[in-house]
Amino acid sequence: GPLWLTSFGLRSMARLPWRNFAVLLLCAAVGSIGDDAVDLEDEVQHLSLIQVTAHFNISTLKERAEDMLSMFKEDAAKAAQAVTRGKPKQGPNDKKGSEVYQEQLGLKKNSGGDVETLRTSFVFNMLLIITYLGLFALLQHFQPIVYLNNSQRGRTPPPRESYYGFCLSLDQIQDYAGLDGALLVEFCHLGMRICLYLGVPLALLCLPAYFWLGKHPSQDDSQCSRTVHHTPRSSLDLFSIASLRCNQTMRWFLALFVWFVVYLVQRMLWDAQKRFVQMRIAWLQQRPKPQSSTILVSNIPPRYRSDKKLKDYFERLFPDGTIERVYIVKHLETLMSLLHDFDDAEQKLHESHYEWLQHDQDPDQRPKMMLTTEGEPVDSIEHFTRLVEHLTRLIELERSQIHSADSFTQESLSGASGFVTFKASRDAEMALRLRLEPEGHLFTMQYAPAPRDVAYGDLLTTPGQRQLSHMVGYMLILAVFILFFPLIGLTSSIINLENLEAVGFIKQILNGSGWLQSVLEGVFATLLLALFMGILPTTLSFIIDKTFTLTSSAESQLYLQEWYYWFQVIFVLLVTAIGTSLWQRFNDVLASPKGVLFDLAGNLPNTSTFYMNYVILQWSVSVLNVLRYQNLVKFMAWNTICDETRAKQKSEPEDPDYYGVGSRSARLSLVLAIGLVFSLLSPLVLVMVFVFFLVNRAVFSYLLVFAEELKPDLGGKFWALQLRHVHLVLPIFVLVMSGCIWMEPYGGPGMLALLSLGIWAYEYSRWSDILWETLPFRAVVEGAEQCISHPSEEVYMQEELTR
Repeated sequence: GPLWLTSFGLRSMARLPWRNFAVLLLCAAVGSIGDDAVDLEDEVQHLSLIQVTAHFNISTLKERAEDMLSMFKEDAAKAAQAVTRGKPKQGPNDKKGSEVYQEQLGLKKNSGGDVETLRTSFVFNMLLIITYLGLFALLQHFQPIVYLNNSQRGRTPPPRESYYGFCLSLDQIQDYAGLDGALLVEFCHLGMRICLYLGVPLALLCLPAYFWLGKHPSQDDSQCSRTVHHTPRSSLDLFSIASLRCNQTMRWFLALFVWFVVYLVQRMLWDAQKRFVQMRIAWLQQRPKPQSSTILVSNIPPRYRSDKKLKDYFERLFPDGTIERVYIVKHLETLMSLLHDFDDAEQKLHESHYEWLQHDQDPDQRPKMMLTTEGEPVDSIEHFTRLVEHLTRLIELERSQIHSADSFTQESLSGASGFVTFKASRDAEMALRLRLEPEGHLFTMQYAPAPRDVAYGDLLTTPGQRQLSHMVGYMLILAVFILFFPLIGLTSSIINLENLEAVGFIKQILNGSGWLQSVLEGVFATLLLALFMGILPTTLSFIIDKTFTLTSSAESQLYLQEWYYWFQVIFVLLVTAIGTSLWQRFNDVLASPKGVLFDLAGNLPNTSTFYMNYVILQWSVSVLNVLRYQNLVKFMAWNTICDETRAKQKSEPEDPDYYGVGSRSARLSLVLAIGLVFSLLSPLVLVMVFVFFLVNRAVFSYLLVFAEELKPDLGGKFWALQLRHVHLVLPIFVLVMSGCIWMEPYGGPGMLALLSLGIWAYEYSRWSDILWETLPFRAVVEGAEQCISHPSEEVYMQEELTR
């Protein structure tokens, strides 16, 4: 798909004369140069390249371009005409990137047909949910290894006893899915409680008041001539802040409600965090050895970079046999290459055996293969058997050389990070709180991740490489944010039905088939949105994996959760307030901070119906996850060349970019953010958000317990980040409400609402001060006395040396 789109765009550009296309690039870089260039800009305005580069104009380039512009103006006009293919100046392709995005997102202001739109959306999504559940009932019967594998292996009870996990308690879910999985379900509980505790009083107080004000508008508009006020456009708006109009008394009441919402939500977050801390302490105490008694040491000086030297260093600091084992991460490129070849050969051997098994192991039907184009076919089973044996000998030889290497060779192989395992967890906790050298950057220590989840490759990077790669990663993520609108605008000028009709035979087909043209119009209406939003998590995950150095593979989900959440907040929740450019909006906020109040207040309340539909759509999207269609397709494909057990291994896990705990946590947080921001603007949104969390509570209880493989557990770090995101969305809610009820000249109720940021800042500082990442020393002593931690057979050593 993306390759086809790219080639289509390049072919379109290639049809332009190169000189004319160069002039277009020059004009886009220069932007508005003078009055004599206005007509030219109108001709080529639809090219989003202007929007991309308009913020980077340089005065010296302008001076030189003015002389060249008169020479190339005629050619540029011809080139622009070639691009537009004779279309009028104003058309669908003339829109800015943000306008294209909003249009394809379906984002539009409230209108008279909103009730019918909402009813249709509800019915359509309910039909989708029923369809998905019906398919699930059939698929889990015919392919239980994909849908009920954990229950089949005896790890969980039969699903029907607990209604597919819906009736399981939080402790039971934690036993089966780990603390991170249990807290994902608990966040659904938290979302439902917030919607319930806010929705009931707001429904009893605000909805009747809004309805009465909508039916009996105030006659005195003199006091709100300079404030943001809205007019009901549909019957749904009678139950929203659009009914407020200029009523001053209600504005003061809403200011008090802002304080109520901020205080109540933060108290609920405080209580939820305290419950989490107790779960986190128990999780840290119950970590199996060696994880509970091991620390990860980074930035080891070169003179200590060998197993023996690092162990001698720590034994000198912690004498009396405190240290059990030390391992420094090593460069094993040769061994990794051999193991990669071994895995490929072993897979081919397994496929050959499976192919022969399909022929009932008939000696005359043994699988054959060609090693060269001109050679004779050879027995594939014998060939891959010899290859596996040969690679096994090479692997063992390489391992023996690494283990028997002298001190000098070990130092050349070793990186700057290692694992120090103590005999007692208490000693490891005490060492974690110490500073070993005067230079603070040396011997930095932290909790060790689970042995099976360590990102050994990232631990081999030097501190300088780490800083440089992190800087590159932040710059790339910033580029994704800034260029999102321009890329959509640029792509929309290439990928559209008009350009497709330029192909002769396609135009004839479309002219003769009205229904096909209607179908293609619908496809192109959402093609860009599906393309860009579909690859967004993968794009962010790719940047994170390639540029950020992580201690464990699960840690990449934390970075993805952080950036994916804020991307959705900006480009889904706040898209109407951004304008034509994220960078330009940022400059506007710096120039006039007060203006952001009225931008938010002037746009968000008018789109409440869209966000209701958006949340309703997420009901069916969430239920779709139970079908596990990607895993099912992969399993069925592998099962054609492998047995069921191996096919199951190859088809798991699900795509971590979209279905990982980080992406899931970000999407849950976004929907709760929508509920909070619109809680006073349109309290009916809270009903949709409540149902969303109820649906996801059932979906995740089933998936995490019965279907998906157990993932490495970070002990609640995703939960802590979710709560922080909920905290940080409250200022957006305050700013929106403050702008909606602002009264000139001094703000009045808007200023009162704005002052609630003081209590928000106080509660947020208290919440942030709660210790949860490490064990309090009291818990360390209690855990040591009760011997809560139990040993395991895992060790901290690269997999290449232990397989």
